[in-house]
Amino acid sequence: MMLNFKTTCYSFFCIMLYAAPDLMAQRFLIPETAMVQRAGSIGYNAFGVGYNLFTNKNGSLDLAWGYVPKSKGGRQDIFAAKFAYRPINIRLKNFGTWSAINPGLFVTHHPGGKFHTTLNKDQYPDGYYWWSSAVRFHLSASTELKINTPKNLLKTGVEQIALYGEFNTNELYAVSWFKNREHLPLRDIFKLGFGIKAYF
Repeated sequence: MMLNFKTTCYSFFCIMLYAAPDLMAQRFLIPETAMVQRAGSIGYNAFGVGYNLFTNKNGSLDLAWGYVPKSKGGRQDIFAAKFAYRPINIRLKNFGTWSAINPGLFVTHHPGGKFHTTLNKDQYPDGYYWWSSAVRFHLSASTELKINTPKNLLKTGVEQIALYGEFNTNELYAVSWFKNREHLPLRDIFKLGFGIKAYF
C-alpha cells in the first residue's frame, strides 16, 4: 500500500474547492465558531476558528494553530485545516444536541527548517521516502455534544457551547501499521484529542 502524495494533495484541494462557495457566502469569512483543543495531532494545545458548511450546517471547516512546548519534546508549531461532517444529530430536548459520529479529515503543516514538503533528491534516491516530513493527512472520527447556552450568556453572542472528543490517524501511521501488522498494534496508530467549541 503506497499512497501517492500528489494525488492526496489534489484530493484534499478538490474537497476544499467544493466547500469554497459555502465559505464565500459567510459574510467575508467571519468566523462562526471558536475552539480550543488539547492533543489530537494538532499540538499539545491548539486554538482556532471555524465555519459552518452546507445549507444544513452539518459540515464544518476549522482553521487552527497548535504548539508543542519545549518541555514536551521541543518547541514546535502546527497549522491545521480540519473538515468534519455531522450526519447524525440527536436532539436532547432543551439541553442541546448530540452529534454522535462525525467522520472527517484534516491536513497539518509543520513549519520550520527541520521539516520539508519535498526531500532533497541529491541526498535521497527517488522513491526512498514517499512522505513529506512537513505535511500530514489525517482521517478522523469525533463525537460532539452541543449544550444550549443559558439566556444570560446569549448576550455575549454565544449560541451554543460544545464539548468534543476526536480520534485520528494519518497516512504515515496507516501505512506503517499495514506493513508491520504483526508488531504494531492497531491502537497505537490512533491519537485522541479533546476540545471545547463556541458557536456564535
